[in-house]
Amino acid sequence: MLSIFQPARRGLHAAMVSLFLIGGMLTTSADAQTIAPHRPGHVYLMRGLFNVFSLGMDELAAKIEKVGVRAEAVSYTSWSSLADSITAQYRAGNREPIILMGHSYGADTTISLARKLNDNRIPVALIVNFDPTAPDRVPPNVRRIINFYVPTAWGRPVEPGKQFRGSLSNLNESGAYNHFVIDKAEALHRQAIAAVLQAVGSGTPHRIKRPARRDHQVSAAPATQ
Repeated sequence: MLSIFQPARRGLHAAMVSLFLIGGMLTTSADAQTIAPHRPGHVYLMRGLFNVFSLGMDELAAKIEKVGVRAEAVSYTSWSSLADSITAQYRAGNREPIILMGHSYGADTTISLARKLNDNRIPVALIVNFDPTAPDRVPPNVRRIINFYVPTAWGRPVEPGKQFRGSLSNLNESGAYNHFVIDKAEALHRQAIAAVLQAVGSGTPHRIKRPARRDHQVSAAPATQ
């Protein structure tokens, strides 16, 4: 009896193995189609106080990774050492676009980090901030900065430094978000990702909500007006 069924069992086993391999190949092919191609650039996202109140930065980093741009969320307290690391990479020949983002204290330190990079003559392609509390003036090495803020709480607009010649948009989000949820806003994440893709040369120009006037030094009109 065993001699009769052994060939059948071997045939069934071979068929199951073949189906498993084919299924794996199809799954791998489908996964490959959903993975975005690698794009140039590196996005550094700075969390705010205690490294726990800005988890929207982690969510945004994951979304940016999905479109093929490297992104990592870190504590705002690491901004100075991060500037040193970026400087070392730049001097070693890495010329990928540098993009900075942050929420609350993390948004303050994106500009501090940019100023330190400016001292080393290193350009910053883009800054996207979410409700900075006490931001410094934007240095001249920054090509573009988008600042979402809520002036009714801790948020502040950013101001250009004397030699700044880039694009600056202060976007007043009062009435829509508060300081503790603005970093998680899906609509603002979409605008940030579109700006990233444009900065790395992989996206078409995206219409960001305009300030009240086109002067880059003027804040957006309040949403309630």
